[in-house]
Amino acid sequence: MKTYSIDLNSVYNADELHSEIREVLPVPEFYGNNLDALHDVLTDFHEPCRIEFKNLTEAEITMPKYIRSLKKMCEDVMKENEKVEIVFE
Repeated sequence: MKTYSIDLNSVYNADELHSEIREVLPVPEFYGNNLDALHDVLTDFHEPCRIEFKNLTEAEITMPKYIRSLKKMCEDVMKENEKVEIVFE
């Protein structure tokens, strides 16, 4: 199983989050830099994978609502695509 690790240690806003996602995950060139686009990408994964969002503390302080939305979206993805496991560490 492929594992992707997304470090949120120096992420302070949604643009930085999606920039980090672009660097780590195999997203298409036209990736929309928003949670709806991320949902579409993750529900379309065909190979089993684990995605780890690490070092959340600062991001949860600077953008708590967005991180809550990210977590909810990830829960939805795992319900829709059993090949994707997402954890927050």
